[in-house]
Amino acid sequence: MNCIPAIYFSILSVYLLLKRGLDASTYISLIYTITSVLAIGIDVMGINPNLVSFASLLPTILYCILLTMFIIPVYLIDFDSYRAVALRSKKFLRIFTYVYFFSFASFLLAYMGDLKFILSYGDFGELKQLVYEGDAYGLTTYPAPIELILYPVRVLINSSVIMIFVFFFNITFLKEKWWINVMAFVSSTTVIVDGILNIDRSATFFWVLLIGLAVSMFWNSMSAKIKSVAVGFSTVLIVAAATYALSVTKDRFEERDSGTQGGIVLYLGQPYYHFCELWDYYPAPDGVTTKSLFPSIHKFIFKDFEGGVAYQKEMGLKCNMDLGVFYTHLGSFMLSAGNVGPFMITIAYLLVFYYVFRDSEIIQVVDGKKIRCFPFEKLMVLFFLLCIPVIGAISYYYANFNIETITYLTIAALFYFREDTIEVLKKGK
Repeated sequence: MNCIPAIYFSILSVYLLLKRGLDASTYISLIYTITSVLAIGIDVMGINPNLVSFASLLPTILYCILLTMFIIPVYLIDFDSYRAVALRSKKFLRIFTYVYFFSFASFLLAYMGDLKFILSYGDFGELKQLVYEGDAYGLTTYPAPIELILYPVRVLINSSVIMIFVFFFNITFLKEKWWINVMAFVSSTTVIVDGILNIDRSATFFWVLLIGLAVSMFWNSMSAKIKSVAVGFSTVLIVAAATYALSVTKDRFEERDSGTQGGIVLYLGQPYYHFCELWDYYPAPDGVTTKSLFPSIHKFIFKDFEGGVAYQKEMGLKCNMDLGVFYTHLGSFMLSAGNVGPFMITIAYLLVFYYVFRDSEIIQVVDGKKIRCFPFEKLMVLFFLLCIPVIGAISYYYANFNIETITYLTIAALFYFREDTIEVLKKGK
């Protein structure tokens, strides 16, 4: 049973690779191929037989079909078929970069002492256990005026991964100054710093996944020179991030029979099994709600949602189940809407794709020739949307109400502050 997703997504990935090469649709399919293979690894390595027992036919088929629905729209858009990007937001991008770099610098400066303590502690496993027990390491507190500045910074850093998109767009199309590019890339790592302070490897893993997404979106548009710069620059930080993530995994799993390797396999392979478990056994104590779809509304208006982790614990207590941790984005919606949940997010995703991208072509005349251009604003929206299936290999990215709120505000600002002049940015060769 648990071989079906691995076989299916392997075939799909090969097909997409032959048709499109390395693009976003291929990348997403490859992610689910890897996690599906690791799900088999949990079984083969005997890491958690009880977890493996949750695999069943109906949720497995739905798992494959619904995830495919998240790949089809980006395949149909075919960004690679456009010859250029139409940019009307250059000043906005500069300001955007300055704001996120300020958040990175101020956050790092404020919590440098805490960061040094955690990195030098020597046992991430012990620190993480304290988090689970509700006795986590408390970050430095400051006088009220400083805390007033740090509060929006702490909110903003949740979404700092958007600077990954900005960085790759800059080096692919905009040819920005080198120091602007460095600011953009470094700003994206704020979420990693925050993850370290919370002894959380997921933030680092999500960052790595979104690096891959940005590369796959722009790869076929990059010149050979830019490809080498992008790969080299990204590799350095990815290796550093992976070192930290492996350190956390090692400290938490080295005393288990499966060891560090088993910890990695379990981390990435478990979402499929938990999806099956929720589909077959979860009673959905809240019925059908929109708490996962609109977490910020339920947090700030209805005041009945305190975040994904808190909600998972609440539902676990209500139904007397150990709900695990990760269940893909499809499973995350079952927490708040039962078996209707996976269809809810899939339909919402497809509708947004249809209404946003049904008319994405801009024709510009350059040197007397007509050129098909893709609007930059919609390209950025595309990245926001693709975060759902990419991070969805583990959980639902926008269950964090801070990320959801900032994403809405960014999209609104992106369209509102567009300049009148359109700059045509041709693809590299």
